[in-house]
Amino acid sequence: METSILVPKDLITIQDLKEQLLLLQKSVDEDEARYLVRVLRKLSITRRRITPQILAKLIEESLKEESKTKSLLIKIFPSTLIKEAEGEEEKKDMQIEIEKEEEEEEEEEKNKQQRNIIVQSKYPEEKAYLQLLSLLELFKLKDYENALKLCEFSIDFIEKKNRRTLDSFLSKVFFYYSRINEILGHSKQIRKKLLSAYRTSTLRRDVSTQAVLINCLLRNYLQFNLYDQGDKLISKSQFPPNSLNSQHVRYLYYLGRIKAIQLDYTESFRCLREAKRKSPRAGARGFRLSVNKFLCIVQLLTGEIPEIELFMEKDLHKYLKPYFELTSAVRTGNLGDFKKVVLREAQVFKADQTYSLILRLRQNVIKTGLKKLNSAYSKISFEDISKKLQLDSSDSVESICSKAIFDGVIDAIINHEEKYIKFKEMGDLYSTLIPQKAFGQRIKFCLNIHNTAVKNMRFPEELLKEQEEIDTEEGKEQLKELEKMSTNNEEGKGDFDQGEPGNL
Repeated sequence: METSILVPKDLITIQDLKEQLLLLQKSVDEDEARYLVRVLRKLSITRRRITPQILAKLIEESLKEESKTKSLLIKIFPSTLIKEAEGEEEKKDMQIEIEKEEEEEEEEEKNKQQRNIIVQSKYPEEKAYLQLLSLLELFKLKDYENALKLCEFSIDFIEKKNRRTLDSFLSKVFFYYSRINEILGHSKQIRKKLLSAYRTSTLRRDVSTQAVLINCLLRNYLQFNLYDQGDKLISKSQFPPNSLNSQHVRYLYYLGRIKAIQLDYTESFRCLREAKRKSPRAGARGFRLSVNKFLCIVQLLTGEIPEIELFMEKDLHKYLKPYFELTSAVRTGNLGDFKKVVLREAQVFKADQTYSLILRLRQNVIKTGLKKLNSAYSKISFEDISKKLQLDSSDSVESICSKAIFDGVIDAIINHEEKYIKFKEMGDLYSTLIPQKAFGQRIKFCLNIHNTAVKNMRFPEELLKEQEEIDTEEGKEQLKELEKMSTNNEEGKGDFDQGEPGNL
C-alpha cells in the first residue's frame, strides 16, 4: 500500500535542529561528550541548509520569553522574518512521497508524532548553540555589525557560565570574533582581548580555545608584519597537541611563514609541507593555494626545485602560473628571465605577501647559473660570467664567485690578477655524503608520518570492551583447562605413588 504525506520543507530542517538540541540536553544529562561532538560535526552541513526564517522560528519556539538571548536575537533578526516563518508552512510545502507497506503504518504514525517535537531550552549549551547558529547566519549575510555584537554577547555569556561543555562553542565564537574584526579593520584593537582570553583559557585548560586563540594572534601579528612578536608568542606558549586537525594545520602554516622570514628555511619547509599534507583534499581552496605558494618559494630558497605536481593541482594551476614561471627562471639560472617575471608579476607577489621572499631568490639564481658554468667550462673570465648570467656589471663577479666557493656551491680557484676563475673537476657524487643525507631525510619523513598516524588512530570503546570480554572468556577457559590438566596429573601421580612395591 502506497501512502503520500505532505511534509513542509522547512519543518524537516527545524525538526533536525530540534533533534540536535535534544542531543545537547542528552549530553549534559548523561555527561557524555560524544553527543556534543556529534552536533558540532554536523555544524558545517547545518550552516549551509539553514535560513533566517528557519532560525527565527526555532528561536521563537525554543527560547523562553524572559531569556536575554531571545530578546537579543529577535532584535538582530527583523520581525518580518518571524512573520514570514509563520506563513512559510502554508506557502512553501514540498510533497515527499514515502512508499510504505501495510506493516509499516504504525511506525509512520510514530514518525508523525516525532515531527512535532517541542523543545524548551534548559541548559546554557542550547543557548550557546542557538547563538552560534545565529552568528553563522549573520556572517553568511555579511551583517558584520550585528554579528560583532552577538560575538561579544556570546563571549560574555559563555565565560560567565564557566562550563567545560561550552569550551567548543567559545572557541568557534572567538574565531569569528577575530575574523569579523579583521574584516572591519579593528584587528589592532582586539589584540589585548585575545591575549587576555588566551591566559584565561590556559588557566582553565581549555584546549580548543587555546588553539584557536594562538592562531588568531599569529594571524594578527602577520597581518601587521610583527614577526618578532609572533616568534616570541610561539617560544613562550605551547600549542595543544590534542587540538583539532584544522587548527593544527593553520598553526603549521603560520609557523612556516614566520620561520621563512627568519631565514630558517629548513624548518619552514618542514612546517609548510606538513600543513599541505594535512590540509583537506576537497575544499579549503584558498588555504591550499596560499600554502602551495609559500611552499614553492621556501623550497627554492633551500636550493631545491619543486616538483611539477605542485603546480598541476586541479583547481590551483591557473593561480600558480606566475610561480611556475619563477621556478623555471630559477631552475635555468637565467637572471634576465627572473627579473622579467618579478617585474611583471610584482603586484601578484605583493598581494600574496611573498614579494620579500622572492627578492631573496636572486642569489639562488646566480648560484644555479654558476653550477651550470662549472659543468660546462674549466676556465672562464669574469666578463664572460657577467654576460652569461646577465649581471648588471662585471665588478661584482669576483665577490659573487668567492661567496659561492665559500658556501660550497662550486669548487674553483680565483685568479685575481688575470680576472678569471678555474673550476676543479667534478668527482663522483655517490662518493660523497650527499646521497646519504638525502636518504636520511626521506627515512625521517616516513617515520614521522608513521608516528603521527599511530597517534591519530581511533579505537572505538565498544570494540575494546568486546575484545576485553573475549579475552577474559578465553582466559577463563584456558584456566579451567589448566586446572583440569593439573588435577589429572595429580590423580595420575597419586596412582603411581601408591603402587605396590612389586610393580616397581
